[in-house]
Amino acid sequence: MRPASARLRDRRGIAALETALVAPLFLFVALCTTDLIRLFRAQLRVEAVAVQIGQIVSQCRSITDGSTLVSGNQTDTSDIGQFWGHAVRIAGGVVDVNSATGGAVIITAVGRNTSGGTTTNRAMWRRRTGNTNVTSSLGTTVPGTATISNSFIVPQNQTVFVTEVFAVIEPWVLGAGLIGTVVPSMLNGTTLFLSRAPDPVSLQTAPRVSLTPECTA
Repeated sequence: MRPASARLRDRRGIAALETALVAPLFLFVALCTTDLIRLFRAQLRVEAVAVQIGQIVSQCRSITDGSTLVSGNQTDTSDIGQFWGHAVRIAGGVVDVNSATGGAVIITAVGRNTSGGTTTNRAMWRRRTGNTNVTSSLGTTVPGTATISNSFIVPQNQTVFVTEVFAVIEPWVLGAGLIGTVVPSMLNGTTLFLSRAPDPVSLQTAPRVSLTPECTA
């Protein structure tokens, strides 16, 4: 019969072996869980940007765009430039919504089109920032037909602002093998807000070229 001390050493050895085998699995699961939490947090932030920018734009009575007037390191102080600045601040570093290789923010003014005997939505103008490879879900032609889900048609004499926010999210290396194929690499948040301006139809005209803000001043 083996001494008790020998049996105790054997049990300790088995426990150490089991820990060595199971610990990497627990670590892997923990990393994947953390990755999913990061993804969920990023999605919430993308949606927050879409909601808040959509609300700001919908309250405008007129909008200016100075993108064609700025050069070098000059700041676009127009309303459009302010929208992009607000989007970055709301994103807060959690997601990238304004870079050439990251995400994007797209604002489209949509009106009602009754020409040709068929009532459709028409994208009247669009402004965007960030990754130019990201395309709007409403269609690429502006002015042109705007496809909005659930057969939504803009009410008569109204303007709807559609704000789309995109952000690239990549799983960490260790978690990519488990969740990399089941989560989207591009997050998206979209909001639709009716214009609150006294004359909503006037907002279907493209923003006036100026560096002076009229809505965000």
